Amino acid sequence: MNIVIMAGGRAERLGGIEKPLLRICNKPIIKHILDEAIKISNNIYVAVSPYTSLTRKWCLENNISVIMTPGRGYPLDIEVILKKVEKPTLILPADIPFITIDVLQEFLGKALRLNKSVITLIASRRCFPQELARPEASPIGISLFKRNGTDWANICMCKFPELLDIDTLADLEYARRLCHEVSWRKFLG
Repeated sequence: MNIVIMAGGRAERLGGIEKPLLRICNKPIIKHILDEAIKISNNIYVAVSPYTSLTRKWCLENNISVIMTPGRGYPLDIEVILKKVEKPTLILPADIPFITIDVLQEFLGKALRLNKSVITLIASRRCFPQELARPEASPIGISLFKRNGTDWANICMCKFPELLDIDTLADLEYARRLCHEVSWRKFLG
């Protein structure tokens, strides 16, 4: 299975900074995702764009394969990517620092049982803190493209903080506060 980490966005809600390189829990967000992705596959690519040149440089310095996209939006960038990599391809966003192998395996297990070409993970926001208000359920950028076709299904999961995506300054601040809590949980067992 190929894995492509989407790291070419403009991050407009965060003032245009390169989100993948923001540090959370003492390492770049993208490193959190890479650490979990490598547990699934050795075929990992990071999709970058003209808006994320520092991320591209970081990937190349760390021997991570990159795919250049035009940076014209998620659907168009996905289209470019899927012409360059074989399916099945798991798409992951570069802004979910608390994702775990367990959540990814749960999603993949459910997705592989469905007879659909594309399966998207929808994050149920019922389990999120009220201060991180979002629509009740929304896609966060995790999708499995199993084969060519336009038939799709959604899988809704309620996992926090695993599915916390960093889109706003409030998200970033909340994630940084969680680092202390997460490190204590790991220390205690």
